[in-house]
Amino acid sequence: MKKTTESFDRLDYCLKRKPVITSLVNKDELPNILKSTSNIVFILKSDIIAIEAIVEQIREAGKLSFIHFDLIDGLGKDKMGVAYAAEKIGVDGIVTTKSTIITEAKKYGLMTVQRLFVFDSVSLDNGMKMTKVSGPDAIEVLPGMVCSKIMKRIRSEVDVPVIAGGLMVDLNDLETALSNGVIGISTSSKELWDWQDANVQKVNN
Repeated sequence: MKKTTESFDRLDYCLKRKPVITSLVNKDELPNILKSTSNIVFILKSDIIAIEAIVEQIREAGKLSFIHFDLIDGLGKDKMGVAYAAEKIGVDGIVTTKSTIITEAKKYGLMTVQRLFVFDSVSLDNGMKMTKVSGPDAIEVLPGMVCSKIMKRIRSEVDVPVIAGGLMVDLNDLETALSNGVIGISTSSKELWDWQDANVQKVNN
């Protein structure tokens, strides 16, 4: 059965023709991200002082902001941290490796992406177990290149959209990921940002 939650519908709509999620690692790249055609920004590195202004600029650019909850310096990695992210920072979504944070974020109506590091069959087994418990709106698999080998297994166990992340650096990586059923990729590769800007109408046709 196809997942039909409101959060899934928003993610699906945003990534349908613009599957490249821009990942902000260095704040100096923010101007380029704001000018890009991407609909979603993953903020991978920031701190409690700078994050609110960054999220506001992303919102003003008409994009959705997701913070990597585990990596924001100074943000409590607990329930109060989630409340602060939702009510004070005003993020649209959270990316995290922690199932408890996914569960808490959903209480605030935030979109949720669970990050899974897949190195072997054991880590994949554990990732599937966590996903079944937390029920995120999407999962982000790292490194993204493994998606081609594990999508059949993921589809057999969970009905959750998959984002490929980590080491997605060129057009071949993007095309391979999409051809294997991922909904989008997250990347800090300016080459892929620029490619999407130039080919928005061609993506996913």
